[in-house]
Amino acid sequence: FIIVILIQSQANSLGPSGVIIQGICGQLLCLFSAFVVVAFPRYGYYTAIAMNLFTMGMVIMRIVHFGMSTAVTGLLTTVSTIILISIIYTFNKRIIKNNQELTEANNILKEKDEKLTYLAYYDILTGLPNRQLFIERIDEAIGTSAPFTVISANIDNFKNINNELGNNAGDAVLCSYSKKLKKLCGNSIFLARINGDEFGFILYGKESEAAILNYIDTIKEVISEPIKFNDIKLNITMSFGIALYPLNATDSTEMLKCVSSALAVSKANGKNTHYFYNNNMIM
Repeated sequence: FIIVILIQSQANSLGPSGVIIQGICGQLLCLFSAFVVVAFPRYGYYTAIAMNLFTMGMVIMRIVHFGMSTAVTGLLTTVSTIILISIIYTFNKRIIKNNQELTEANNILKEKDEKLTYLAYYDILTGLPNRQLFIERIDEAIGTSAPFTVISANIDNFKNINNELGNNAGDAVLCSYSKKLKKLCGNSIFLARINGDEFGFILYGKESEAAILNYIDTIKEVISEPIKFNDIKLNITMSFGIALYPLNATDSTEMLKCVSSALAVSKANGKNTHYFYNNNMIM
């Protein structure tokens, strides 16, 4: 900017070509001022104003002290530049403000979308995946054509807990066992709360009957520890229904029907036990 001003100040000694050089220099100063305002929104405007006021002072000095009437054009150019960069600065501020508002609005929408997604796929009370996500995971597993096992674990006599001790006791039981069951799940096991007092497990990969029963025994061992609620010890048991893919069913709807049928048999035969689905069960 200073170099251009120096060139512009010496252009008068170049005769007629000096007028052209002065015009070019004026345009360069204007472009540079506009660039500074846009490139550095916070301080660029004030820097550009200071530079142009300095230029204006030099032009006024040439007009007053040296009587250079040709410098009036330079004065008008400088004033026009100040007006131009002021307009750019004002609109640039508006654009920045609008962008900030849009960014904030997008962040709010993103947060709301994440909350809606969470509500659609996760249980609020326990934080576990819900039935919808459980079904989608079954569909995904079926899509790979790899074998897997679905286990339904239902808390025995859960209604009695709610009726005798209140819903808070029931919620405490669900939350406590959700935390315990989570610890039994790694990358190869998916856990969800698929009903009020029912949990669902997906055991990925081909598992032997002995391995499945061993896992159920592990669950039984974990839930056998009593839960305290208002100084009352609650001894909980679970009933289990088991279905295998692709042996018992080939889609998520049928898989859930199979595992529900196996669970119903388990409940009907004294609870606190397990049953594998077979074709003789009524779905």
